[in-house]
Amino acid sequence: MGSGRAFDGDGKFQGSLARGVEKWIHGENRLLSPDSLQTGYELFNGEWLFGTYFMAGMGYGQTALEHPEWKKRHAALMTECVDNILDERVSEFDTDSWNGQSALSDLEDGTVNHAAFFGYTNLLLSLVRMVEPDSKYAELNDRITAALKKSLSQSPIGLIATYPGEYYPVDNCAVAGSIGLHGRATGTDHTEFLETWTRSFRERYIDPESGLLIQAVSGSSGLPIDQARGSGTALGAYMISFSDRKLGRELFLAVKRELADTILGFGVIREYPEGIQGKGDIDSGPLILGYGISPTGFTLGLSRIYGDRDLYRRIFATSDLFGTPISRRGNRNYILGGSLGDAIMFAMLTAPPGQGGDI
Repeated sequence: MGSGRAFDGDGKFQGSLARGVEKWIHGENRLLSPDSLQTGYELFNGEWLFGTYFMAGMGYGQTALEHPEWKKRHAALMTECVDNILDERVSEFDTDSWNGQSALSDLEDGTVNHAAFFGYTNLLLSLVRMVEPDSKYAELNDRITAALKKSLSQSPIGLIATYPGEYYPVDNCAVAGSIGLHGRATGTDHTEFLETWTRSFRERYIDPESGLLIQAVSGSSGLPIDQARGSGTALGAYMISFSDRKLGRELFLAVKRELADTILGFGVIREYPEGIQGKGDIDSGPLILGYGISPTGFTLGLSRIYGDRDLYRRIFATSDLFGTPISRRGNRNYILGGSLGDAIMFAMLTAPPGQGGDI
């Protein structure tokens, strides 16, 4: 399969990705566990399991809207992804991090933290509403959206915490993206709130020199405690494209300008701007000569969202070289990526095309 057909949304290609991911979330293999993801840390195992279901659900929603003939089947698979995310077995990583306080019990108070769990989950729930307006999770989507708006409004730094004392702008991009997509799915007007939030976010959490997203900030001051980095910027740009296409485009262009390279025809994205030294971590994946797996993969999705066929082609070639895709019985899987790798590639390769992520 050439990158051109993939970029253009070829049904055969996207269908093979969908079927390749289905083996992880449906049937005999649907009962994945954190122990099946060997990161070496229980928290990261849980995050990767959660991420598998989230990215898979986004891929099924994006393809359901691009190929309406798949809507019924992919809506059911999206719902199955949400079912798994809300299962205590999957949400345990977040609950344990909050000293036994689950996200859903926190929701009862009307204001929340749990930025990653609620932000990503609610983005998927809002996409479910785009595909299936009368989803069984419609009320939950409304409740989470209201709580996230209230919580962001009340936060002195305009962010909510992912874990106690840990604040990540990228996760709050998912929070804002979920609110914006909820508005598009339901006709609810969140415009004034989002415009106010985005102005503050842009001023405080985008590095003025590079245009990249700050990776982590202090919960007391909102000041940076980590560098502006590729993994957070690229993923944040994907998330925010569902709410603010202009901001998403600006972040994408910053990634291209500051971090993108081509080596022997293969597209790669650095984790840190040139001249800045930094280590790889769970967010970036291993760094090879400064180039990161995560920022490269997430930029693949951005290149489709923002219509950059050439960059998509170059990163597609990289994913084929290093991801080691294999096609069997009409299913496409990436041998080196496991369940999370397959799900991320599905979501990124099928990211909504057009002018800035219109779905």
